[in-house]
Amino acid sequence: MSSHPRRRRAAARRRAAARAIALTATTAIAAGALAVPASAYNYVPSGNGVTWGVQDGAAPRVDTGSIRDTSSNALTGFGGIRVKVSTDAARNGELVRGFRLTFDPPERFSSRNSVELGGVAIARQIRFNRTANWARWLDTFKNTTDAPVTVDVQFGGQTGVGSSNGSTNGIVSGTSSGDADITPGDAWTLTRFGTSGASTRGPSAVVVGSPAPFTGAMTRTGNFRDKPFDEDRVLTGHESNFIGYEHRLTLAPGETKSLARFVVVGLAESAGGTGDTAPGAQVAAVRATAAAIPTTAAAFADLTKPELCSLANWDLDALPTIAAFDPGTDCAGVAAPVIPALPPATPTTTGSTYDVVGTSIGEMQADMAAGRTTSQQITRAYLDRIAAYDRGPWGFNAYTTVASDALAQAKAADEARAAGRTGPLLGIPLAIKDLYDTKDMPTTNGSLVFEGYRPPEDATSVARLRAAGAVILGKASLEEYALSGQYSDSAYGIVWNAFSPSKSSLASSGGSATATATWLAAGALGSQTGDSLYAPASGASLYTLRGTDGMESLAGLMPLTWLQDYGGALARSLPDLADILDVTTGTDPRDAERTAEADAHRPETWRSTLKADALQGKRIGYYDSAFTDPFGTSGTVDAQKAALQRFEEAGATLVRISGGPSLPGSVAGDRAYQGWVEYIKEHPNLPFQNAGDILASPLRLPYRRRDGYTGTGAMTPAQITAYKQWRADAKVAVGQWLDDPPSPVDPDTGAPSPGALDAVAFPGLKSTLSLNDGNAAAFGRGDPPTNGAGAPSVAFPATVNDDGEPTNLQLAGRAWDDAKLMGYAYAFDRVAEAHIAPTTAPRLAYAADPQPPVVDPPPVVAPEPAPIPAPLVPPTTRPLAPPAAVKRTVRIRAGSVRVDRSGRFAVRVSCARGATSCVLRVRVTRGGGTLLSRVITVRAGRTATLRVRPTASMRRVLRRGSSPTVRVRVSGARIRSTPSAVVVVRPAR
Repeated sequence: MSSHPRRRRAAARRRAAARAIALTATTAIAAGALAVPASAYNYVPSGNGVTWGVQDGAAPRVDTGSIRDTSSNALTGFGGIRVKVSTDAARNGELVRGFRLTFDPPERFSSRNSVELGGVAIARQIRFNRTANWARWLDTFKNTTDAPVTVDVQFGGQTGVGSSNGSTNGIVSGTSSGDADITPGDAWTLTRFGTSGASTRGPSAVVVGSPAPFTGAMTRTGNFRDKPFDEDRVLTGHESNFIGYEHRLTLAPGETKSLARFVVVGLAESAGGTGDTAPGAQVAAVRATAAAIPTTAAAFADLTKPELCSLANWDLDALPTIAAFDPGTDCAGVAAPVIPALPPATPTTTGSTYDVVGTSIGEMQADMAAGRTTSQQITRAYLDRIAAYDRGPWGFNAYTTVASDALAQAKAADEARAAGRTGPLLGIPLAIKDLYDTKDMPTTNGSLVFEGYRPPEDATSVARLRAAGAVILGKASLEEYALSGQYSDSAYGIVWNAFSPSKSSLASSGGSATATATWLAAGALGSQTGDSLYAPASGASLYTLRGTDGMESLAGLMPLTWLQDYGGALARSLPDLADILDVTTGTDPRDAERTAEADAHRPETWRSTLKADALQGKRIGYYDSAFTDPFGTSGTVDAQKAALQRFEEAGATLVRISGGPSLPGSVAGDRAYQGWVEYIKEHPNLPFQNAGDILASPLRLPYRRRDGYTGTGAMTPAQITAYKQWRADAKVAVGQWLDDPPSPVDPDTGAPSPGALDAVAFPGLKSTLSLNDGNAAAFGRGDPPTNGAGAPSVAFPATVNDDGEPTNLQLAGRAWDDAKLMGYAYAFDRVAEAHIAPTTAPRLAYAADPQPPVVDPPPVVAPEPAPIPAPLVPPTTRPLAPPAAVKRTVRIRAGSVRVDRSGRFAVRVSCARGATSCVLRVRVTRGGGTLLSRVITVRAGRTATLRVRPTASMRRVLRRGSSPTVRVRVSGARIRSTPSAVVVVRPAR
């Protein structure tokens, strides 16, 4: 280390800045890809040992400001607000999000922009008192219209999870009034787990404001999960965990008011605990803290005078004495609190004359064949809808990347049609789940681990779609590594439900499902290991087939579980699904062993299987235990069981059986590790040569990481052979179960009903969906046991549940009964007519020449593979593929860049008019390891600035007093002159 005083002082400043830097980072939007925060949402430790996880603007960008979880599991998505305004608003009543909440260490979060709802601008601040173990939410509302607006605001979320014995159910056990009945006369309420003994999940309390008769007191409590402003709080069962504390504001034109609410969280108690964790100790501590907050000056003293004067739910005259604040004099004529500006509005018009809303793939084909439209008009319509509904604070986040050449692809399809070509998908825009290889767009697997990675060739299914003339519209977002099956939460933003944009889109194909349901694509490719086709299809009223193992190739899909994964499609109708299956299914030389039998069992056309009488004379089984919600609710499964009657209306016989198939016992081997072993073999440009580096990458979302876990290693040849045999035996067991079902009876008479079954019905989802801001289970899964065996199942809309949400049924059958199941589903569909469409993404108004949502596609050139952060252990053999079709590359390197005290820096690039485009890559390294990597594309003749904040790994390096190296590279396709780009690295302002 240098002894020079100036250098020592500079190093000290860097270390001090590093300790104060937020864990988030913001980058510019790059060539159709979403901006990516550098780390996942932030945690705040409390003095009593509880850690709070805050859903801020960092990945996965839930950005509600609610508490995702606590280390004591007291709250599982709590602290969000649902807002209803008296003006017309597209997201009225939904969970508010998109604040760009930023962590200001060590204990504050603040909005970087307001969120607009019906002319009301909404901003949030959160402050944690880490000594007293409480957090305060300050929500501010400004009327930006010239008329009065009434605003109803509910603060709340999920306090527990229903179960058969109630042990994980949050129970209101106290209020400031001394009872368990929440009324406007209460200043605070307390929730615990279990009515007596130890609260085995930490108790919590909510302080809502001054009680009635104060005029600004809480008005009511609602069901925060469903219809919060129409339904009162539920008092028992799983739904009692969703409490919304409601206040009403009346805002004059230009007026600003605020609401301050507090949450207290305690440690989990145990039956044999002593001291702080003894039964009742934390309940008493939380109760005491909640009761003291209204009289504690520290709860309000940090607020500015404008903020204090704007408080609508607190009686300012009754607040504790705050130094230098007298509401009687200070609030007379005080200015309103300043809130962040609104972000740019998303588009509301389309430049396409063709309406894709409600239009099927077959109808699009007929219209193109008749000359009524073109693929370019259809594609433009989808691009405009993506710009309007997938971006911004209220966006669905269904896409990680939108293809910059989508219109060029559409033009090529139109030219092919003009030359006489036809086909079911010619010119049809489709979305591709972002674990399918695409040679022209990054394949991220929903993770920063693969940021910027471009495979050398398309996945087989993608290649077949291209060959059929489909337009690959973009990459659909998925849950990182397609892992848990409850949410679609990736490093690029969580996906929101098509029907209720406050709720989960369900499982890892959520982006594919939401894009399809909201007409942001004509259909999509997804995949399923456990539930990731049928679950998002159920939540979005879609159709999907989990085919027999090998019906569709797995070549070019990033794995979750070797051989159990299945690539499939989601569509708005069975004919649409059939059109996609016509192209994507069949034997594949790249996946020869697995798909060898596919052509022998694949129908000549999948539409030929869709027959209205397909259920005539068929026997459809079901068993009661499959229709049981683990949360103890019954509204969804009751509706599904009622819908079973549609099979009889279509000509089938229902048979109740006593259980599922007897599958063989499990076999040894790490199939997650083996999946990556196989993927690495087929991808020579992947900068990983060890599957353990992928599984243990520090770039994964922290709550998906298992620190240091690299798997147990590749499967042995004996384990591989045993597992392949297991899957074969399991399919035989499914066939035997259908041939000789257990205890078959007539469900109406109870009389024996012997004979083989043609298929067995299962639920899709078993419960109402949970909100999208927690970490608890989002729904009760209806996994058919046949899925793990690799036997087929088809999922299709069946009914709506008691909350009006769509829900599916599934039919499972024997191996290679795929075509039969499609026919059965079609016959059911003709009778049930259960598919419904969301109203959350309505038609856009036509404007003759609106601002285009994407730039015109550049001349088609082979893409340069984008860099990807180095793995934990750098690759040792295979290098990245070299840049393609670049005549000249300009590299500008900078050494250690001096940044300002915030630790941030910015890189500004001016791309010369002589270049087609310039790609700016910024990489921060230390000792050979990559600490941060960012990429943006700049059009010729344009200037752009990439602003960077340190990642957690950068901060650790700075904290040690080391100086990382900032490396800047600019490359331009078809660069004609030198210099073609000017780069300036400077401190951020």
